[in-house]
Amino acid sequence: MTLTGTMAHYAWSIDDRPHGQHRPLQVSKGQRVVIEMVNASDMAHPMHLHGHTFQVIGLKGVSVTGAVRDTVLVPVKGSVTIAFDADNPGRWPLHCHNLLHMATGMMTEVVYGRVA
Repeated sequence: MTLTGTMAHYAWSIDDRPHGQHRPLQVSKGQRVVIEMVNASDMAHPMHLHGHTFQVIGLKGVSVTGAVRDTVLVPVKGSVTIAFDADNPGRWPLHCHNLLHMATGMMTEVVYGRVA
């Protein structure tokens, strides 16, 4: 996924799609999910996943054995790869923890299992 947006218009998005026009990340229960977050913007973004903890497994394309957490800072023009087990079905927000960025569009969802 690519973190996109600009301070000029203060419009933030994921894959150039603000929340509401986003494409949820569909995963399967029991799947080991790997997500690379590439920051194409000029600001760092603390990305937060609800309902799960993840391990940081890559920084700027280099494999690492990182900490387990639920929020990670994706640096300006950098990337972070995370991995988690899809063991908590539902519709879970994945968003920038800078709440102004989230409120202006930098949010999507991880979705699996029975979801109303």
